[in-house]
Amino acid sequence: MFRAARFVALPLLLAPAACLTKIEVPDEIYSPCHALGSSDWSAHVETYLTAHNRPVTRRHLIVDGKVIVPGPGYSVSLDLGPLERLQPRVQQVIVRATGVSSPGDSPTTVAVRGVFPPRKHYGPIRIRCGDGTLATIAAVSDAT
Repeated sequence: MFRAARFVALPLLLAPAACLTKIEVPDEIYSPCHALGSSDWSAHVETYLTAHNRPVTRRHLIVDGKVIVPGPGYSVSLDLGPLERLQPRVQQVIVRATGVSSPGDSPTTVAVRGVFPPRKHYGPIRIRCGDGTLATIAAVSDAT
């Protein structure tokens, strides 16, 4: 009887402790947008065979575009964002532009490319920067 009471009382004692702990949630999805503009977005799926004795077909989603940043001190990269569960499902790709510009710097255009893991089917792809949408790619071509 005493052992059973311990197992019942333990979760009740730990519940208030869980309310007091602060849980840090990383805010890595959306970040401030330092891009001034963008152009020439394209997306396609590349299929290739591995170099094994028995080759296996692999696929990657390739997203290319150009981003205009405030100066040459900025680096631009693409990250895979969340999948919008709409019909059709929309894959988000996040543009990350980080750096510092000096006074007198002229805007610079940077070519950016992202290689992402495959999904079975692709609908539209939304290119996002911060809280805004830079572009939407309606269809993903399959380059086999």
